[in-house]
Amino acid sequence: MKRNLLALAVAGAFLAPLAAMADGSGIVLTGVIHGDIGFGHEKDNSGNDNCATCYKRQANIGTFATRWEIDGTEDLGWSQAIFGLAMDQQFAGPARAGSGKDTNNNNVGDLNNRNSFLGLTGGWGTLKIGQNEHQYEIQQILQDPDPASENTYSTLALMTSWGIAGRQNFTSRDPQSIWYTSPSFAGVTIDVAYITPRGGKQGSINPDGYQLAANWKSPFGLAVYGAYARYNDENGTDDSKNDAFRLGVGYGTELFQVDVFGEQLKFKQANVNIDDKRTNIGISGALNFGQHHIRAAFSNAGKLKSNGSSVADTQARLFLIGYAYTLSKRTELQVNYGKLDNKANAQFGAGGGAVGAPGNDADRFGVGIRHTF
Repeated sequence: MKRNLLALAVAGAFLAPLAAMADGSGIVLTGVIHGDIGFGHEKDNSGNDNCATCYKRQANIGTFATRWEIDGTEDLGWSQAIFGLAMDQQFAGPARAGSGKDTNNNNVGDLNNRNSFLGLTGGWGTLKIGQNEHQYEIQQILQDPDPASENTYSTLALMTSWGIAGRQNFTSRDPQSIWYTSPSFAGVTIDVAYITPRGGKQGSINPDGYQLAANWKSPFGLAVYGAYARYNDENGTDDSKNDAFRLGVGYGTELFQVDVFGEQLKFKQANVNIDDKRTNIGISGALNFGQHHIRAAFSNAGKLKSNGSSVADTQARLFLIGYAYTLSKRTELQVNYGKLDNKANAQFGAGGGAVGAPGNDADRFGVGIRHTF
């Protein structure tokens, strides 16, 4: 009897998804597990590696964009109902000493919400509500040679970020959004997103805003990207405004990919007479020879201009070079080296939470593996 009940339970587990797909619906589980053993090192702007925030060169296990996602669809005839629930998880450190937490202050092993949505899609386009990283960030990811900008020293660590205390970067996941993506018209896709206030003050921050973006992809490998983002009340004051505009151009074949991009970031707060501006530029590329892949990126954050005047020593540079070897369609080995060079008054930190306190110079060498499913 027990064996019969077990057989029925197993059969039910296999038949349930088939029954779900029989009415035009389906559920797909995808994800990435990505980690490496790295050796990072930091110095302050005087070349001192004994500073309070400096990270000593020692081995640590880093986890980058390790995540899983459940996506679902149901055929409605005139369109499809869709949903997605994505979570990320630190399967190992790097932990802060004695805390049991990673460097983003999350408990190691905790689940954190990523892009999650409900929506409808059809020949008229796609409409979604939920939490999302919008096109301003996504365009940068598309022009980064590393998969999904997962390396600690990806261009996202420097581009799209003010690098000044209290300034918002433009790569955060907006927790309350509604967005529309158009169908492709001769290779052109339009995205529009509205970010609602968070239902009440979250600390002293209650931002709202919008993003507009357009992508053009030609059949012969050329692509052009453009995006604009505006956020209001970003630092808890009703008259503060953050603006960002970016433009990118890329060209790629099976053998190589090259991208150039630039952006201008603005922050205004009238009641305390703040009018800041920063211009950032970058270039990235990749070479692909069968199972061998060479990737490199360089980005430069220009001097901060405050009320029309340049602020000395506020620029920074970020460099990444890496090699990957694909073992299969879903698994690759990686070797990466990244270096962050801050000027004396710069406030940039390396992305990914593995190494790089704001304002310090830092580098990191890592050897790892990335598996998708």
